[in-house]
Amino acid sequence: MPTSLLLSAETKTELHETIRVTFGDPGAILAALPDPAPPCDVTDWLSRLKLLYGVPFNYLVPDEGMLPPESIRFFYLDLNWVDALIDGAFSIGRNLTTTAETASLNLDRAVNSALHASIAFRAPAIRARLLGRAARRSTHFTLQTVSGFVLRSSIVSAYRNLGVNVYPSGATPEDAQPTRLELLRLEALGPKSDTLLCLVDGDAHRVDIHEAPEHLHYALDSYAVDPLKAFKTIRKFEVKDGKVTIHKDDFVKLDLTKCLRPASPRTLNITAVAQQIAEGNGAPQEPLDSAEMGFAMTEGVGLVSFLKRNTT
Repeated sequence: MPTSLLLSAETKTELHETIRVTFGDPGAILAALPDPAPPCDVTDWLSRLKLLYGVPFNYLVPDEGMLPPESIRFFYLDLNWVDALIDGAFSIGRNLTTTAETASLNLDRAVNSALHASIAFRAPAIRARLLGRAARRSTHFTLQTVSGFVLRSSIVSAYRNLGVNVYPSGATPEDAQPTRLELLRLEALGPKSDTLLCLVDGDAHRVDIHEAPEHLHYALDSYAVDPLKAFKTIRKFEVKDGKVTIHKDDFVKLDLTKCLRPASPRTLNITAVAQQIAEGNGAPQEPLDSAEMGFAMTEGVGLVSFLKRNTT
């Protein structure tokens, strides 16, 4: 071995002392590191872990009886448990000893603050990336309280892309400017799964689960084949001087049976339907335009609301 690579005993002692002093104090480690944050790939993986990606489902629901078919369960995410999960994942290669002030422990103390800050910054952007959207600014997220629900139902597999709106206490969708909690994760747990997992940033007080917006469609209120019957209840409206006035509490039930084709009873004669709506609206001589027709016939998406009530 070349003599230039040999260290004297005195030099080795000085080197060991430098390492001991540096790794004996988290502040000294931070001063020695140009950037204490881990690589982006590591942080991204840990950020996914914070939102329970990769966590076996039996860790989340240990017994099937806790989530029977056609049920929903609401929860708060135990952030201490999640921090322990991240700490365990981050501990690969850690040298555990019975000594409290070890180099590896001090190294953890030095980088933990930057690590968790980076995870909290990146975790909310995961859903945006999956949806191909621009990520919201990190100031919109706190991750101080994470709540959510697990839904097990046939509607999860039958109706893909279910939508969820979550509101904090004191907020409703009827507000002039509704306040909604940000979704951190919303997805079925597999291609053909009947289980949906949702995580939100904040304390969920009201949860609205609805069909995808593209499910808007023309619809009847009731339909029967034998005997053939079809009915639609519309809200009356008035068009005057280019302005539309909706009579909020004035409804009329229309019998659209005659608008069905006899040879094809599932097909509506749209012209006849428009005439029926005009007559029911009190203006039989005025033809409906497409906007008025859409207002009368469009059926909104199905929606179910869950409201947290105080039990004290």
